[in-house]
Parts: sequence; structure tokens; C-alpha cells
Amino acid sequence: MTNTNDKLGLSRRQILGSIGAIGVASAGAGIGTTAYFSDQQSFEGNTLTAGQLQIHGSWQQLYYGADQLVRPQDYGSAGRPWVNAFPDHDEDGIQSYGDVSYVDDPGDDPALGRNLPLTCAEFEELGDAPRPVIALEDVKPGDEGEVTLGFTLCDNPGYVWMNGEISEETAGAGEGHLADYLMAKLWRDEDCDNVYDELEPSDIVLMVDFSGSMLYSQYGGVVSSDEITVGDSEYGETNYSTTTKIDLVEQGLIEFIDLLQNEIDGDPNIDSDDLRIGAVFFDGYSNDGNSSNPGPNVVTSADVGGWGDPDGDGFTSDITDLVTLDGSGEAPLRNLRDQLDDLFDGTGTALEEGFEELIDLFDGRVDGSRMPQSVTFTDGEPYFGGSLTNDRFEDLLVAANAARTDTDYATNIFIVGDDTGDSRAAFTQRVMAGAADVPIDVSGATAANFSGDPFSYGGDPAFFFNIEDPLAIPELFAQIAVAILPEEVLAYGTLRDIFDLLESDPGRIIDAVPRQDGIDCFEPGMTYCVGFSWEFPIRSTDPDATLDNNDVQGASLEFDLGLYTEQCRHNFVPDPQ
Repeated sequence: MTNTNDKLGLSRRQILGSIGAIGVASAGAGIGTTAYFSDQQSFEGNTLTAGQLQIHGSWQQLYYGADQLVRPQDYGSAGRPWVNAFPDHDEDGIQSYGDVSYVDDPGDDPALGRNLPLTCAEFEELGDAPRPVIALEDVKPGDEGEVTLGFTLCDNPGYVWMNGEISEETAGAGEGHLADYLMAKLWRDEDCDNVYDELEPSDIVLMVDFSGSMLYSQYGGVVSSDEITVGDSEYGETNYSTTTKIDLVEQGLIEFIDLLQNEIDGDPNIDSDDLRIGAVFFDGYSNDGNSSNPGPNVVTSADVGGWGDPDGDGFTSDITDLVTLDGSGEAPLRNLRDQLDDLFDGTGTALEEGFEELIDLFDGRVDGSRMPQSVTFTDGEPYFGGSLTNDRFEDLLVAANAARTDTDYATNIFIVGDDTGDSRAAFTQRVMAGAADVPIDVSGATAANFSGDPFSYGGDPAFFFNIEDPLAIPELFAQIAVAILPEEVLAYGTLRDIFDLLESDPGRIIDAVPRQDGIDCFEPGMTYCVGFSWEFPIRSTDPDATLDNNDVQGASLEFDLGLYTEQCRHNFVPDPQ
């Protein structure tokens, strides 16, 4: 939907009023909601001064209520827990578009699925979404449900709010209101899987491309002729007269580690050794016989002095030491320009061998109890020399698949990559990105000549971060840190508590990069998600319960829940904190 009203003349109340109400008849207790998506543009006279802005939305709803045989009308034709979705081309309750579906089989665990990442053009083709999203007529204690709203901005970055209101309530037999009895949670669903993700103790390997395209101007390594200061007063500063990709990666690693450490310091439930870091540095290949590093140039943190790994296996929990300059101005993940020059002198990009070393690093851990995760930064292709053949891309996918499906140490693979000059490289980067234990369809990708939709061959958009602007590299590392950390809870409490927050105008701001100072905008062309879950607690067996569920017998509730955006340009949103 595109709204061309003047920015100051359109209130949230008017937006809500345009949606209309839905009716809920109930033998037990009923709840219902509509979902809506609104965008706003700014005009002066008849001139568009701030650019186009559109927001499109999708969803997947789940409900864990009565058995399918008892109340089949509560579910889509795919059965419990699938209720409805948009888009849903066969109307079975499971999100789908063309031949791509939220899950492959209705019997699959919904947590293994993902809301579909749709483009603006695909949303335009779909047209308006149906309403309502939630309409349940016989909610009982013990029931719970969830809907994840996906949203995509088009044309320009935008601030996004979630808002809503309780539009109608009917009290139950004991004058109780459902909004006071239902518990709810609202959160940033970073991986769009309809599940709130808590922190998983992890061993994280940072795989960093040290090839010439990271530093040297003849290979595109110089991003800007402007000076750059890497670090700050806390971690120490290094200054360079020009800005290169490796400088931006170094800053990204500082911000990545800073976010992890802040979470450790601020959450008493997180132990200092719940998050450890190792590394793999890869360049290219040296085959001239005179190189100090013959063959593929790959070095791991187990080979780097001063890593601070007490077991000598390349993993440390003293993560800030990796980016804090010591008295000599050194740290393992600082001064990467000098390290690149000192370590490597190869040609090409040894990505395949980097993944092989990644598996060896996980395999060599003294304590293998933590979840393996990896973050790969690359701006290159699996180039070995000569012509770049399909065999190289196939071998790379085989290596990435081995890392993602290793019997003992399967790892999540986050990719920070870019649209290189070779479309096969852009395709392969996206296929490699994905969750542990989810195989890559190497043969299918190869047969497709490394073209088409990469996310239909095992790639997952929640794990891929595209470098549209090299200056945004540090922010992409910060976004991956956010994805690894517990998902941000926007609101939690009774349903009435939630809507007390959402009814404020224009709603609850959603930060594109939580845990950092200020409010960041959402970039266009990517699908982001917000999860909304609710439950009807069983109170009859709780001796501390102060509410009696019998008081809401026959109650009903209707509410609106939506997303609203304004473009970032010419607007400023202060941090509500």
C-alpha cells in the first residue's frame, strides 16, 4: 500500500480506522486480529521531496489449540499447527510462493522453516493481503499461538514502528477480559522462523578473506580516499590515510565483539565462557616454488601467537583481548593491513580450503560442548588461476556442505558477501549461507549452472548479509552479532500490557540493529520479521494464581496489529531509551 497523504495530516488513528472490524462468535473465548501495513511519503505541494517509500508484508501463523480431529476448522488444510499465511498459493495454511514453501512437508517442525524473502516486485504481483490474520473462536487454557510478520521496504531506507490497539472487548461470565488473562511477547524474529531464540553457548569462528582485493587499489581494495580511524578510546585507535575493505572488516570485528561482550556483561544468566572465538584467515595460492607459504594460504587462530586460548585449540573466551591494543599497539584482530602483508603472498581466494580448516578447528577443540557457528567474510570468488570453471564453485559448495552437515561439528554459516562480477559467485555465496544440519543441494545447484534462486538449493537468507555498500561492512558484522545473541524482546506481559505500549503514536519503534546506540533504519530490498506470540496460561493448578480462568468463559477480543514506516531521509527518530 502506498500512502500519499501529507506527513503531518495522517494520524495512526486514521490508519487504524480504515481497516474495518472483524467479528468473532465464541462458545469458549474468542480472539481476533487484523494485520495491516502502512507507509508514508512526504510532499511539498505536488513535488515528492523525499523519495518513494513502500512497505509490503507477509506472515505465517501457527496455533497449538485443540486436536485437529476435534476442531479442524481452526487450522488450514495442512493441519495443526498451520492456520494461515500470506502468500499461500494453495491456501493450505503454509506460506508458499511458486514452488518455494515455508517448509517442504506439513509434518516438518515449523522451527525449521523460514518466512519467505520476497522482493518488492513479487509483492506488487501478489497484490493486497487478505484479512484477518488471527480469528480463533474457542480458545482454552493451555492454548498458544504465534504469528510472524515479515516486512520488506522498497526504494528507500525507513524507520519502522509496530503499533495496534484493542478495538473491541466483550467480558466473560465472571466479568473477566481476555486482554488481562492472555500473556504475550513481541520480538525481533531475526531468522524469521516463528520461534523466539535464546542464547546458545557457542564457539564462533571468524573466517576472514585476506586476499589482495581487501587492500590493494588495483584489485578494488581501496574503498575511499578519505582517512579512517579504526577503533576508539576503549579498544585503541589506528589511523590510515585511505579507507580499505580490510580496515572496515577490522572495525566490523571490533563492533561484533563489543556487542557480544556487552551482552555477557549485562545478562547475569550468561557466563563469560558461553561465547568463545576462533579464526580462519585465508588468502589465495602460492605455486611458484619460492613462496614462504606454498599451496593454499590458510592460517587458523590455533597457529596465531597471543590468541589467549588456554587449551591451545584456537578458541578464547577473553574475546575483547582480541581487539584491544596492548602497550605495543598490537592485538590478534587489529592492524589487519600489516597482518595481511606479513602472512600471505598468494593469488586467488582459497575459500574451499578455508572451510576445510574450519572443520579441523572445530574438530580440534578440547571442549566441544558449545554450538559451532561461523562468520565468513569474502568479497571474492574461488579463483585458483587461469579460467574460473564451474568445478571450482562445485568444490566450494561441497566444502561448505561438509561444514554445515558434519556428523559431530555441523556449523551455522553466516556469510558477509557481495555481488561480484561473476554471477556464479554471488549465487554460491548465498547457497553457502545457512543453518547447521541443513544440507546444500550441490548437485542441483551445479545442474542449474549456479544460477536461479539460491535459497532453493539450501541457502537461507537469514544467514546472508549482502555488501551493497562497502562502508556498511561494520554494520553487517553488528547485524550478525545480533543474530547470534538472544533475539530482542520488544514487549512482554499481558496482552493489555502489550497494547498499552503499541497504542502510543506511532507505536513501538523497531531498531534495525538492536543493542547499539541510536535507532538504525531498515534497508530496502531485504525481508525482516517481527514475532508475536500469545498463550492462555493454565491457572487451576497454580497455587499462586490470582486470576480465575472461568471468569473469561464466553469472552471475546478484537485487536489491530500492524507495521508502519517513514523514510529515514529528512526524518530523525530519537532513541526512546
